[in-house]
Amino acid sequence: MDISAANFRSAVQGLREALMTTMPAEQREQLAVMCGGPEVFEALFDLRGVGIGRFAALMGLPATTVRHLLREDLLHPMRVNGKFRFLLPNVAELRGVQQWQALGLTLEEVRAFLQGQQLLGLASQGGLTVTLHRTEEHPDAEQLAQLKATVLTRVQAAIAGLEQKQATLTRQLEQARALAAALAPSDSAPT
Repeated sequence: MDISAANFRSAVQGLREALMTTMPAEQREQLAVMCGGPEVFEALFDLRGVGIGRFAALMGLPATTVRHLLREDLLHPMRVNGKFRFLLPNVAELRGVQQWQALGLTLEEVRAFLQGQQLLGLASQGGLTVTLHRTEEHPDAEQLAQLKATVLTRVQAAIAGLEQKQATLTRQLEQARALAAALAPSDSAPT
């Protein structure tokens, strides 16, 4: 969904005002840390918006990585007059993807977990999701049940993949410990 520059400015101003008036200073500081510092936090409230290149630079990533995550539907910036504009919620999305990947998940596994999280939020909101720039109607009860079943299958497959990775890591850890034990000097070794 594409919005006008004026609507975008209004949304950014509204988000900033809401954060400044309702969120305690300590929580705002924590958000700034999650973003990468106060300068990055402030940059995300630029009324012109933060495009792909600047967002990538602020996050310490190549623009190609951000574009890849967009193609993979793992980042959801606003579209303003046909151009992507990133905001604070996109930092949270990115950090979530990075945390899952740091645990060894593939992008497909990350997508499954994120869809599961979104689905839980959707179900808890009675099928209506409100975002910064739009309200979307979501599936009826039958469609929601089918969607849940599909996402559950994907999450279970991702869990199985993680369990395999855990077993492999456990074996590698045992081998590394055995190697360290074999290399450690023994108290009874001749000198």
